[in-house]
Amino acid sequence: MKRGFIAAAAILLAGVASAETVAELHENELKAIDTNNDGFLSKDEFNAFSDHAFQTMDEDKNGTLGLDEAKPFLDIKQFRGVDRDRDNAISRAEYDAQMNDDFLAADKNENGQLD
Repeated sequence: MKRGFIAAAAILLAGVASAETVAELHENELKAIDTNNDGFLSKDEFNAFSDHAFQTMDEDKNGTLGLDEAKPFLDIKQFRGVDRDRDNAISRAEYDAQMNDDFLAADKNENGQLD
């Protein structure tokens, strides 16, 4: 299931987050992310998932995602899109900014949750 969580994060980091994308998550993964089991992903649940995904991808625990750490989940174009300062590493701030942007883009009805 670990790989599924990271794949879900990669989908979001790739900038293709949408209600359909969230709906396509494997049922078990969605249940694990939707901690209150209401069928929606709140911002808090999304942030907890996002935090877990970053920590899992950050294999060397240095607080950034290098290309080698991200390569199984992002192609080079996606990596560069998230690496906003172009230092060849995705900092936690860059990751969080992208995940926030993705959440806002996926929250089509602006109700603070992903349906």
